[in-house]
Amino acid sequence: MHRNLTSLAAEEFDLLVIGGGITGAFVAHDASLRGLRTALVEKGDFGAFTSSASSKLLHGGVRYLPKGQLWKVRESYRETAIFQHIAPHLTRWLPFLVPTESGSLMKGRAAMHAAMLLYSLCGAGLDRLITDRSKQPPPRTFLAPGKARERAPLLTALPRLTGAQVLWESHMHSSERMTLAVIKSAARHGAEAANHLQVDSLLAEHGRVSGARVTDRISGDRFAIRARLTVNAAGPYVQGINESVPQLRLKERLTGFSKGVHLVVRQLEPEYALALTTGKKIEGIVSRGGRHFFIIPWRGCSLIGTTNVPFNGQLDEVRVTARDIDDFLADINGALPEARLTRDDVRYSFCGIYPLIASEVRADTYQGTGEYQVIDHGRANGVDGIITALGAKYTTARRVAEQAVDLAATRLGRSGAGCRTSVEQLVEGAIDDIETFRRDCRRRYREDLEPATIDELVRNHGCGLHELVEMGRERDLLQPVAPDRPTLAVEVEHAVQSEMALTLDDLLFRRTGLGTIGHPGEAAVARCADLMGARLGWDEAEKARQVAAVNSRYAYP
Repeated sequence: MHRNLTSLAAEEFDLLVIGGGITGAFVAHDASLRGLRTALVEKGDFGAFTSSASSKLLHGGVRYLPKGQLWKVRESYRETAIFQHIAPHLTRWLPFLVPTESGSLMKGRAAMHAAMLLYSLCGAGLDRLITDRSKQPPPRTFLAPGKARERAPLLTALPRLTGAQVLWESHMHSSERMTLAVIKSAARHGAEAANHLQVDSLLAEHGRVSGARVTDRISGDRFAIRARLTVNAAGPYVQGINESVPQLRLKERLTGFSKGVHLVVRQLEPEYALALTTGKKIEGIVSRGGRHFFIIPWRGCSLIGTTNVPFNGQLDEVRVTARDIDDFLADINGALPEARLTRDDVRYSFCGIYPLIASEVRADTYQGTGEYQVIDHGRANGVDGIITALGAKYTTARRVAEQAVDLAATRLGRSGAGCRTSVEQLVEGAIDDIETFRRDCRRRYREDLEPATIDELVRNHGCGLHELVEMGRERDLLQPVAPDRPTLAVEVEHAVQSEMALTLDDLLFRRTGLGTIGHPGEAAVARCADLMGARLGWDEAEKARQVAAVNSRYAYP
């Protein structure tokens, strides 16, 4: 995958996709599979904004049961199953313990059993979409109080515990690499993609959008990209981009934004994820007592999320603050006193902005609905040549993209080809049996790498591992860049050479995740800067600037 700005400026595309988050990525992937000449541009790095700021969960839809949205439950369950098939290396089934307690009807055992029965009915027959038997979800079970405390000792802090439901959810090793894999798959089928390419405005001529004016944030160059049809999938930025053409409006105008904060802390539970409630409210027909947060075992740490705080600032200035961390720690320790978390336990934190459609944005109430919008502005506003695809959840992004490309193909007179993204495995995910593949890789590369390192390469790169190891052998780059992290020097080279990593931030937080479980150390950051700088022509001043940008990630105002 290579950044070809000359081609973007010279060609007229069938489809221009604005936004390189998971929704835009799937739009480009779907369109390229259908034979549409497709371009995708992203203001920052691929998947760097909302799509990376999640708990890394592909939700099976159980969160929609309290709202009575059974169609959303089935939709999410289906999409979760599809992800197991198209990206087997990047997903795993993670056991959640959802406690039941006495003294509350909706948090009791009977309510939980009823919910699980309904959940099973909503997902009936969908596991058949997973062709690899090793990727099938394990059966759900219910644990008695003693067994629940034995499995997760932190639950001893809940005095009214009557048991715990084991609910298996799909978890991504890296949502960033999942988004990247979708974009790489689009590129494999002919799409032109470019990160750090900002849309300044839409091109509008005679009541029709014909592309966009863009600025390369690396060089400062400006040019136009022309396309027969544009899909705006820029997440929280969709409204701002559309407003460059005054007539364009969303079906339901964004009324606000919510900031969700996640913390990466010392590992609290090594095997089970915990779903716990706070005193914060949640919208729904029924409630288990408050907004949930999750404590998830992840890469030797615990990933905890998320908060729900109204955000009224500039989108480009969103970041985690010291107050965000302190407030969330208070919520966590209030719900689970045994955690005893302090600021010193926080290794890294990140946040995302989520668009809301609500008459009132409330600070104490979770208002996420999972609804999405696909808008044909020719019909809605009389402006042809543009569709807006505003997705709400990572899990359903593929489905949102399918609807957007169905509409785009019709408008372009190319409706003959159907969607294939539910069956076409991603470029690094063409693996029929993930467990057999992992064992074969361990045996094949045992003279080169430790088993744990091989497993990490499988989780991040799937069948692309073979290319990486061969490159590492040839260039003597199979050494870790940090003594306590599995990231290899060859991954740095590969990220620059084949994955469009243009900044040190791109590398440490999305191509490798090296920086997402805490600062990897000054020596490791400097080593990565040297490797990248040699490829990208950085002088010492530029390397220092890149290192400073990375270090700012760990400073909280």
